[in-house]
Amino acid sequence: MRFRFTTLLLSLVTLLQAQENPTTTELVMSMSQRSLVMPGYLPELKALIARQAYEFWKEGNVEPYVSHLNVYQALYEANKFLGYDSVRDMAYNQVGMHSNTVTSVVFGDDPNFYYSSSTDGKVLKWDLTSPRGIPETVYESEKIIQSIEMSNDGKVLMAIFYQEGLALVPIERNQQEDIQVLEDPTPIQTATFIPGERKYLSVTKSGELLMKGFDAKSEQVGKTALKINQLKVDEQDGTIYAGTEQGVLEAWEKPYEVKESPIEDIMENWRQQSYFGYKLGSFSINCLDISPNGNTLAIGRDRGDIVLWDIPAKRLIRIISGHQSTVTDIQFNPKGNLLLTTSRDGTARIWDLTDSRKLPIILDDHDDWVFTGSFNPNGTQVITGGGDEYIRTWPVDPAYLAFRICAMINRRLTQEEWNEFIGKDITYQASCNE
Repeated sequence: MRFRFTTLLLSLVTLLQAQENPTTTELVMSMSQRSLVMPGYLPELKALIARQAYEFWKEGNVEPYVSHLNVYQALYEANKFLGYDSVRDMAYNQVGMHSNTVTSVVFGDDPNFYYSSSTDGKVLKWDLTSPRGIPETVYESEKIIQSIEMSNDGKVLMAIFYQEGLALVPIERNQQEDIQVLEDPTPIQTATFIPGERKYLSVTKSGELLMKGFDAKSEQVGKTALKINQLKVDEQDGTIYAGTEQGVLEAWEKPYEVKESPIEDIMENWRQQSYFGYKLGSFSINCLDISPNGNTLAIGRDRGDIVLWDIPAKRLIRIISGHQSTVTDIQFNPKGNLLLTTSRDGTARIWDLTDSRKLPIILDDHDDWVFTGSFNPNGTQVITGGGDEYIRTWPVDPAYLAFRICAMINRRLTQEEWNEFIGKDITYQASCNE
């Protein structure tokens, strides 16, 4: 267990002193912390204490803005040790690995399968229902794969190479007659699919925005003097958004016009015209995502924060701070109420957008920078990958982690254990039904 877990929990206990009725909350916090500091060689006791903390949290009058984070972490750590594979030195949610840094994870049209890319030049297909299964190699190159993206219909995968071109790869073998692997060797900054069309958008090294069909015929739809890190196309109106290294959010609205955008002439306000830019500061914009309802643009920056932008009103909603280093990836869940971010600080975080006071769930088990993360199509799981070369899966709802404990342990806390770790004055309960 990492030191910052305990530090965070101790600091949060102090905050609870101001609560009007802190008794149940303090109990949940104390039990969560007891479980976290319990050594891994006592996995059943560690798990049963975490499970009981969850029961009190679920049923009691618990302060909502702090305790959910600690309950999740205690349940996760307990599950990690219950399912630990000592032979392969792997936690239960630790999927197999690439031979180098994992750069992207994406889902296709089948929610049971996802795809990962790596700087090792491979794209692998994983079965979510068989986490320890052998993945299928769907594409392999000698080039470094910077990222991958899936087309809207889930049939074509785009592999974007670092400082080189890209490849369009049909993900099912029976598609080979329809679409062959297409490699576009034009050096690019980044690229993305055009929603609903067999076209993609790329940015050349010299700043031209090119819209291309799968036959590689292209038309120029914009031009920039800035370094673009990521593109995102709005499915509703076709607006192209670009996050830049200079901290400027650029956009091209339909009908597109070729228009220069030098850094010294960035417009300070959004205008109703084909091109507009908004200076968000000097921190690089690394990643973008648009909410399912099309109203919010989420922007991840080098500063370690997230900017939420109101698309219809063209104004700032709020800035979310929490990461200690660069935000590397960002994604809304299918309902749009949660936001997943990954960072070079070694964590992924799940933010509840319905309440700004609620602390995020911190997924803190990678041993290096976390470069990528994705919700599964129904929003119940998160997949992450990073510099430690591993892929990890995380349930979003702590109820799954609590259920798994009871499914794996065939005993309850004894009365003596209850007295020591819960309290003699608290009525004994059985966490798991026999």
